[in-house]
Amino acid sequence: MWSRFWGNGVQHLTTSSGAGYPPSIWIGEAPESDVKTEEVADVSWTAENLPVPDSEIISGYAQISIDDVVQEAERLDVHPTYNVFYPNAPEGVFTLSTFPNQAQDEATVHIDQYTGVTIADYQFDDYGAIGKIMALGITMHKGLQFGIINQLFGLLICLGLVGMVFSGFWLWLRRKPKGNSGAPKSDGIIRYKVPFSILIILGVIFPLAGISMVIIFLMDVMIIQRIGKLRDWFNADKGKVDKNV
Repeated sequence: MWSRFWGNGVQHLTTSSGAGYPPSIWIGEAPESDVKTEEVADVSWTAENLPVPDSEIISGYAQISIDDVVQEAERLDVHPTYNVFYPNAPEGVFTLSTFPNQAQDEATVHIDQYTGVTIADYQFDDYGAIGKIMALGITMHKGLQFGIINQLFGLLICLGLVGMVFSGFWLWLRRKPKGNSGAPKSDGIIRYKVPFSILIILGVIFPLAGISMVIIFLMDVMIIQRIGKLRDWFNADKGKVDKNV
């Protein structure tokens, strides 16, 4: 949910702001097409909304061979890990797509299926600032951009988070009072307008976190507040705040 929300939102911002697809990637005028590249091929995040151009249907022309497509890819210096997606209609195009370990090797290419002419050549150097940041962020997040160093750094962060979880639990066991969770008493977050507003905003921006907060709120109101032992354990009695906690 988080990735779909942010992916679609930032992607729309990137393309609608003009930072998405510069005119230089098109051989000729940019196509007026409702078909997006993600509908015909498995492509990188930045190229998903790239309009798919049409092949020029010329009488007597046959579809070019896969060898012709490979030769054109070599001419364009497309990274050799690319996939070839065949046209799915008479006006369709060959689509070359590659998003290897390093973001700077990403490429999406549309080739006329009859003439073999490249209609669109969209590579990392053509990305706008937002597109480059997102592409680099994805490969670094996956631990691919800088190889083993990237993966070791990610492992270090993971171990640190695991350590925080276990050390936090251990410290809580050492310091909590008997028969109680040790949680400080509160008179309700709603009374604190600024923190409450921040939580609402974060819940909207990060939907999964927002759903989690709603679930916790419902558990508090419908379960914890109605069961005496749970209410005492969580120190959840409504009333004055204990200033000494």
